Amino acid sequence: MCLVRYNLKTYVHVYPKKFVDLPLFKNTTLLTKTNLVILIAISAIAILLSVFSYQYYTFTSAKISDIASHEIKTNAQIQVHDLSQTLSNRFESINALLQTLADSPAIHNNEYERASIVINTRQQYSNQLTDFYMWLDKNGKINWLSNINQSVYQKYKGTDLSFRPYFSIPRDTHSAYYSSLIESNDKVPRLYVSYPVINMTGKGSPGIFTGVVVASIRSITLGNVLQHQLIPQFNSTVGLLDRKGIVLYSSTPSFIGKDVFGKDIQSMLSSLLPLEAKDSLNNIIRNSLQGSTGSGDISIQGKTSTISYEPVKINGKYFLTLYIVGPHNLASDVGLLINQQKYVSTIVVIVIAAVAFGIAFLVLLWNKKLKTTVDKRTAELKTANEQLKIHDKMQKEFINVASHEIKTPTQALLGYSEILQTHPEKREEMSQAIFRNANRLQRLTNDILDVTRIESQTLKLNKGQFNLADLISSVVEDFKNDIQKKGSDIKLFYEPQDHLNLILEADKGRLTQVISNLLSNAIKFTNQGGGTIFIATSTIQQQIHNKDIDKKVLVSIKDDGRGIDPSMMSRLFTKFASKSETGGTGLGLFISKSIIEAHGGRIWAKNNADGKGATFTFTLPISKEQHAAVA
Repeated sequence: MCLVRYNLKTYVHVYPKKFVDLPLFKNTTLLTKTNLVILIAISAIAILLSVFSYQYYTFTSAKISDIASHEIKTNAQIQVHDLSQTLSNRFESINALLQTLADSPAIHNNEYERASIVINTRQQYSNQLTDFYMWLDKNGKINWLSNINQSVYQKYKGTDLSFRPYFSIPRDTHSAYYSSLIESNDKVPRLYVSYPVINMTGKGSPGIFTGVVVASIRSITLGNVLQHQLIPQFNSTVGLLDRKGIVLYSSTPSFIGKDVFGKDIQSMLSSLLPLEAKDSLNNIIRNSLQGSTGSGDISIQGKTSTISYEPVKINGKYFLTLYIVGPHNLASDVGLLINQQKYVSTIVVIVIAAVAFGIAFLVLLWNKKLKTTVDKRTAELKTANEQLKIHDKMQKEFINVASHEIKTPTQALLGYSEILQTHPEKREEMSQAIFRNANRLQRLTNDILDVTRIESQTLKLNKGQFNLADLISSVVEDFKNDIQKKGSDIKLFYEPQDHLNLILEADKGRLTQVISNLLSNAIKFTNQGGGTIFIATSTIQQQIHNKDIDKKVLVSIKDDGRGIDPSMMSRLFTKFASKSETGGTGLGLFISKSIIEAHGGRIWAKNNADGKGATFTFTLPISKEQHAAVA
């Protein structure tokens, strides 16, 4: 051993160069070079993969941001279109109510007491938007104000409003008038819709002007109604301008009534917006006042908002411009997430240069996180898109059914009017037919408006105390008179039970609508030659939470007609559910169900056990204050 050790040491010392060429040292050098090459290759591949992944992420993130921005713009355009159509329909509905007032015999004959009832009734139909109706005489003086107490009415009675354009223009043109913003005597800015009262003296004569009927709309009420119909999740706001650029409604109250291009508003905008954003906003407003539809973006301190606009047209004429301002909250959230991920990506790339193997793991982890984020955002956008498709389908379905139902009475009105012109001797018969179809058209209009309120969750209840038995007796009596006029032999039976004190706190008009709908439905499917319909009331009670007593009133309407078709039973109270040979929109039961449920009640239907007819039943809660009276 010593000899070997000595010989090796001597050999290395004497022949150092040859020792390096030994196989042992050659393998060590080759291994180091191979590892270095592998390490460099792995590092290079990792860096290249990281750079490629970063570039792919940047591209994907940009696409996500674009999709989010596009969804915001599309949503704003859809909202402004829907609200514009809704507003046009509401104004046209008010115009139709004013037209019926202008044609009312009570107003033509100056029957003040009867006319006041008619005017108050019309105002109730549109009280979600209007705050009062007026009747002005031929000299522009107030004959009647609705929705006002007697003492205040005496204060304003006879007030001369002949200088107001809502009087003078209908007087001169004999046509409807839609005003811009006018500050009333009580210093409240309002819009006015007016319609002339013309007494026709004979065929072909221009008629005699005897006054106007006017509907008043508070600008703040109009704006709030529109604002409440916006989708809350998008934090959008609404604005209104007239054709001249006067602000009718704004989320900034100090703007209302001022010229948008006037000194006051422009000065305020200059203090709030950069010059470029202010110029962009003014250009968008100028384009919108041309009566066109469009949208534009403005950016303030890195935050972008989309302004979509569309004209509000009444009877085809440009009246107002509606604006929806939608901030890009979703796009901003995505952009913030993108920036955060960019910082992480940069750090990851730097770390990869020093620790190749660690970077590879981090890149895979980061890609997985990115994929989860993309999938989540994509799923959210897909859900939002599906909701928009459903909304669009429901809207088209609603429009198709409504247009079909409107066409029938409209064509009848045109046909009877033409016959009336060519056959004056049939005046009475044709007038009755026109009146029937006009009533049908009015009922359809009211149903459509109710469905719109229900869908938009703006159905309001005007509750008050009344006796349910008296209400049912009144409705039944009206139907009996109508049946007698039509020559039908259907019998209606309702015997109020004196021991039941059915005093409710509810909306009397809406419950009248429900009972009328159910009776009309029963009559429609009952044998006209001698059917029978029974209306009954009772009370039920049950104990809840081992303490409170829940008391309810139960109303049932039973007929001996054809009964409910089995195929209709599951969708009986849904929209457009109808299998009647007499036609109909199928809205009555849907509206009735919504009204009953809005009162906290329940409604259902079933075929009678004897196989003849059906029974519709609904319940209404009795407030605790009325429990003792009912008991």
